[in-house]
Amino acid sequence: MAIRSNRWFVSAAALGAAGALFAVYAFDPATASFFPRCMFHQLTGLQCPGCGGTRALHALLHGNVIEALRFNAFLVMTGPFVALGAASEVVGRSEMLRRPWIGWTAALALIAWGVVRNLV
Repeated sequence: MAIRSNRWFVSAAALGAAGALFAVYAFDPATASFFPRCMFHQLTGLQCPGCGGTRALHALLHGNVIEALRFNAFLVMTGPFVALGAASEVVGRSEMLRRPWIGWTAALALIAWGVVRNLV
């Protein structure tokens, strides 16, 4: 029963991700009003670590790597690792991801990126 529900969850997540990717590909986040705005940026005027991520993904999906790097370099650089981690979770080989130092390193890198991008 657990394997069956896991397959349903993975299938639903894959379908949802495909739909989200289609929406980001089809609609420019810079002009489409239905994409959420960053509350942190609206309140402080500073960029959070994720600011520009949707626009960067849109640029990547259209093959514009340089433009994507300008929007959010952290997303572009870490995206392949996140995808690899998700894939390893699906196939059941995620032992490496469950080590505490991976999470702490990712958290520190995300915080450092949030600070650095507002100083430059």
